[in-house]
Amino acid sequence: MSNVLKGVLVALSLFAFFCLMSKIDFIVHGILYNYGLQFSFEWAIDYWIVYTVAFVVFSVIVSLMYWLGSKKTMKDLKFSLALLATVNILMISGLQDIMFYVLWAGGLPPNDVVWWWVPWFHIVGTWTTPMQILLTLAGISMTTLLWAVLIGRPGLSATVASSKATDRLQE
Repeated sequence: MSNVLKGVLVALSLFAFFCLMSKIDFIVHGILYNYGLQFSFEWAIDYWIVYTVAFVVFSVIVSLMYWLGSKKTMKDLKFSLALLATVNILMISGLQDIMFYVLWAGGLPPNDVVWWWVPWFHIVGTWTTPMQILLTLAGISMTTLLWAVLIGRPGLSATVASSKATDRLQE
């Protein structure tokens, strides 16, 4: 199996996991309210902890499975750690919250709605849809940069070296 195909399959697995977790969250925080569920911090805190731990455990399993199935080179270790970081960065940046609204709830809340349930609300004192979108975009950008640096582009190092040599000759 080619490395590109492996990368696509891993990316699809991560996307599927985030989709499923956001659907579970929608069932709990959307559908069950139609059946009489009443919000309480007593059950919500336990739910939020288990929900978060599921992401952490998934990230450990994915990275460990990658490592165990690899040739165990230094590059494989870096890929394994990057998988671990990717899932956790995307989770911390709230990708699943954006997916909750976009995929299942019919759209993001209006810009003036305060997202009181996210940890950032308690740290910053407020949290709104634009703030969440910016945080999620920052998380996506960070993981994209992580993978771009890790994978690199074939010939990039030769191009950089050639460019540096040309610069020195011109000086």
